Amino acid sequence: ILVAGHQTDGKSALVEALMGFQFNHVGGGTKTRRPITLHMKYNSTCIEPHCFLIMEGAVETEVTLEELQEYIESENRRLEAEHDKFWAKEIVVRIEYKYCPNLTIIDTPGLISAAPGRRNASQQQAQRQVEALVRSKMEQREYIVLCLEDTADWGNATTRMFVMQVDPNLERTVIVSTKLDTRIPQFARGADVELFLRPPSKLLESTILGGSPFYTSVPSGRVGVSRDAVFRSNDHFREAVAAREANDVHQLEKKLGRKLDGHAERNRVGVSQLRRFLEQLLQQKYFENVPSIVPLLEREHRGAAQKLDDTVCELSNLQED
Repeated sequence: ILVAGHQTDGKSALVEALMGFQFNHVGGGTKTRRPITLHMKYNSTCIEPHCFLIMEGAVETEVTLEELQEYIESENRRLEAEHDKFWAKEIVVRIEYKYCPNLTIIDTPGLISAAPGRRNASQQQAQRQVEALVRSKMEQREYIVLCLEDTADWGNATTRMFVMQVDPNLERTVIVSTKLDTRIPQFARGADVELFLRPPSKLLESTILGGSPFYTSVPSGRVGVSRDAVFRSNDHFREAVAAREANDVHQLEKKLGRKLDGHAERNRVGVSQLRRFLEQLLQQKYFENVPSIVPLLEREHRGAAQKLDDTVCELSNLQED
């Protein structure tokens, strides 16, 4: 799953909510300067997240959550110091945790909307760098794109317009409207909410993956023991995410004056619903690809076995001296 969105659209926060724990630096401005690939594996025995940083040559090093955070932040600081650079080479992390889904998610740098004019030349250069980086990732056909839109108007297609350069019909793109909790108060009438939850094809392509958008909110604040920390633990953070989802549903139903429809509406609201959809989607893709993957693996196995036999034969024919 490749996550694409503009700066401050809430990409990293949404990824953390899907994972069930916080690991990255989130906030305004450019924070992510390298894509971060997260190989997540559900493991019921891991009460705390077990993190492994995968370095050059596929060398895997177990790190604490704090060490992972420091490594990511140090890389972002290093690239920022190098004349605001971005780097397409991914930071690769494997995570085993009791509360994370079986998904591989790639968090990309936020797209930039630079102002025109010579004085903004550096921002314009950064915009081109980020767009080239994210576009090159999206062009990999096996990726599902998670397109984040921070908007209450589906006619305003900021990230969608960029994604459609690579996936014109959005057939492998899941649309997510972030920060739903800030959207709801903007709707004056129930009809506005209806239009937002069920956008017509003239506003939003009917060919999008999943058929309609998802709507998510992630509570602000960080996990920690400092005075500034909002959540005491990752358990507290997950509870807050679930509470925010329940409150969003309540507020939507209050605006609409009715209960949300189970399939068309309720199944689209909240981080838990998005996570469930992505897991089911990846499982479906996995089963679809098994018939082509198994013969490929068998062919690789036969080739490796033949090489091994040849090597053993060569070794047995060597003279000791």
